[in-house]
Amino acid sequence: MNNLKKIEKRILKSPGEPASQVFMELVKALEHKLNFNLATIYDLDYDDFQLTLDVLKDWRLDRYAKTRERLKALPDLQQEYRRPD
Repeated sequence: MNNLKKIEKRILKSPGEPASQVFMELVKALEHKLNFNLATIYDLDYDDFQLTLDVLKDWRLDRYAKTRERLKALPDLQQEYRRPD
């Protein structure tokens, strides 16, 4: 399973979990080219920290376009970053 899909599953499975919140913020920042506080990933356990680094690599390589589109479609991402008309 690719890394973006792993994050998507984690977010959908446990949206209130602190790691999921970090993942959501990371996806928002990457998608909308916003600042992201890297210090937040240091609070993650090692596996989640590594997953975050892998997602950064994958996103940079612009892979998994379908998963990126699904991540963008998550309600929290749509709601929080609607651009004013």
